[in-house]
Amino acid sequence: MKTLRPAFILSLIAFLPLCSTLAAVGNPVLVRLEANKWPAPDVAPAPGAFAGAAGGALVVLGGEGASDARVLPYTEAKEGSPAAWRSAKSPLNRAWGAVAQGIDDFIVVGGVESGSVSAAVDRVRWIGGHLKQEALPALPVPLAGAGAALIGKKLYVVGGLRALDADQAENALWMLDLSNSEPTWNKLESLPSFGRFMPAVSGQYESLQVFGGRKVTPSNSGGRAYLATDELWFYRATPMEATTRRGWIAGSSIPVPVAAAAAAPTGQAHVYLLGGDETRQVSSPFALSESGPARPVRLFHVLTDAWVDSGVNLAAVRPAAVRGTDAQTLVFGSRGLAGVAELTGLRRVRDLVWIDYLVIVGYFGLLAGIGWYFSRQKESSSEYSLGDRQIKWWAAGISMFATGASAISFMAIPALAFATNLVWTLPIAIYVLGYFVQAHVIFPLLRRLQLTSTFEYLEQRFNLPLRLIASAQQCLFLTFGRAAVVLVLPAIAIATTTGLNVFLSVIVMGVLTTIYTAVGGYKAVIWTEVFQGILKFFAPVAMIGVAIFALPGGFSEFVKVGRDYHKFDLALLTWDVTVPALWIMVLTTFIACTMQIAGDQPMIQRVFSAPEKEVRRVAFMNVLCGILISIVVNVLGIAIFAFFRAHPDLLDAGSQNDQIIPLFSTQGLPAGLAGVVIAAIFASAMATVASNMNSVSTLFVEDFYRRVRPASTDAQRLKVLKLVSYLVGLFGTGMALLLEEVS
Repeated sequence: MKTLRPAFILSLIAFLPLCSTLAAVGNPVLVRLEANKWPAPDVAPAPGAFAGAAGGALVVLGGEGASDARVLPYTEAKEGSPAAWRSAKSPLNRAWGAVAQGIDDFIVVGGVESGSVSAAVDRVRWIGGHLKQEALPALPVPLAGAGAALIGKKLYVVGGLRALDADQAENALWMLDLSNSEPTWNKLESLPSFGRFMPAVSGQYESLQVFGGRKVTPSNSGGRAYLATDELWFYRATPMEATTRRGWIAGSSIPVPVAAAAAAPTGQAHVYLLGGDETRQVSSPFALSESGPARPVRLFHVLTDAWVDSGVNLAAVRPAAVRGTDAQTLVFGSRGLAGVAELTGLRRVRDLVWIDYLVIVGYFGLLAGIGWYFSRQKESSSEYSLGDRQIKWWAAGISMFATGASAISFMAIPALAFATNLVWTLPIAIYVLGYFVQAHVIFPLLRRLQLTSTFEYLEQRFNLPLRLIASAQQCLFLTFGRAAVVLVLPAIAIATTTGLNVFLSVIVMGVLTTIYTAVGGYKAVIWTEVFQGILKFFAPVAMIGVAIFALPGGFSEFVKVGRDYHKFDLALLTWDVTVPALWIMVLTTFIACTMQIAGDQPMIQRVFSAPEKEVRRVAFMNVLCGILISIVVNVLGIAIFAFFRAHPDLLDAGSQNDQIIPLFSTQGLPAGLAGVVIAAIFASAMATVASNMNSVSTLFVEDFYRRVRPASTDAQRLKVLKLVSYLVGLFGTGMALLLEEVS
């Protein structure tokens, strides 16, 4: 067909990058800061005080010489309502300990009490207008100035001083599992570097991050000096998914040495590092400088191991930073900060521009034109369901690939590679074995039987009830399950990163797919999917090129980053069933491309529609497309990882990993090409939904309607096929909108 010439598509993709260039970003502002939004406590926090959030209140207690606590119920401090700090009886009288923030309470670990270092551990809650303290198992050793964080129900404590005049700080890591009825402390692997105290610690992305702190060193005068460090260390008790890396891992150094800062997780994989004392050397362990200019609030991305200044400065030393009721982070409890400051991540994505919308509209217009073209052809129920079994083998193979590669997989697989490595790529080698099973066993067998519904085989091999039950289950799944999920999930991801309306995206995709599928029939589905399949291949290829070209070091930097961060790891050789081990991936892939495909009507219908002598070629084209696209989208994830490591200021701190494709489209691609990628995501969703619609209408007529109305004419069956297609599109779109409403 002239409308689907690949040369046109290639020319379009090659031309679009010329339409615009990457926008230069200078001194980006990633965070909005509202300093001192609420009043300061009537009494300034004492040196070494503890601060955290508990029961909807901000709490400052303890510290040197402190007697009472100060509490601000921030859930009451809504717009227009007065907010005031209250005095409360303090359940603790220690100072210079660690604080681990929980969901609705916080835990105070160690500290200094009556001149001695303490091993006490206490949980603090705000209940019924009173502060409540619950003693937890004491540390095995006394610690002051340690760092602590909660990861789930596990409390981690690292570093600290055993005595105020200790000649060195601790590098031990302790863990207390609070999910046990009688928790006990366990000593884990010690920090490989020197010991430290007053580090900032967070538990983001299921790993522990230890930022900076101070180390003890001999001074020139013969005493002790305390030096700030810029080191960053990660600790993972269990390997990250698809990796074998666990234990301590060195991260990228902090831009400046800092101690007594706060580390607060934000989004899925970012951490705020704010406040702190950047004095290089002090003569007293807990000496903190509250003077000097405000210091930058820095953002650290745990996955790409990259730092970026947020664009705002904050004057705070040893503050607390907790998540508020919304997406903001509340900073308080610092002697260098009066009141409460709010940090809110700004949306770091650009809206689509006119040329992007033009590309998307052009894509929709082309699909509508294909549907209109085939609606004018001579129609029969056989042609509507299977294209008179005369579909070209290469078109059937590309269509099979486009049907299976939904928008979820188009975004999810690069996101997996972005977060992990290439372990999802190697198992595609099993596609070669799958090809021989498809081409020489499954496809020829089913094609020789002249089936229209794949479940006819169940009746011939077993019995009628089994056929009807299986067919009904697939009709319900395709209509109310797969179609709804495939429409709504990419629409949500696109909306988050581009500003497109979710409901509008779902309605446009659902309505247009319903129309061109219902009026054009099987041939419209096949040829739109050929176009969509080509688009889904060349769009990620173009993205890889742009991502690598945008690296300061080009392709060599791409290779170096991949090696340094183990992104090119191909297999996990382990018997652990909780990770994507190679044998699990191979077995899963083999089942998916052999037995599973035989029972999937949208996929196997392509085999039924091709001439019997060409079914092996159909299998070849499907497997070839699967291998090529699997390699491309996995490499795309690594390329995007390298891009955002080089350009961390373009990451949106509030985004999720599964939004990385639409996020890169708006942040890293030229105008025009971004529209191509968004169109490719739409294409992935619409191809799957179109196949579902045509398949359900075919199953309904072949497995149910013809059994109830055996004397029906071909014209009557054609009308039912179209009616069911409309209904499936309507219900699928409606379910997608319902999912968005309740999500």
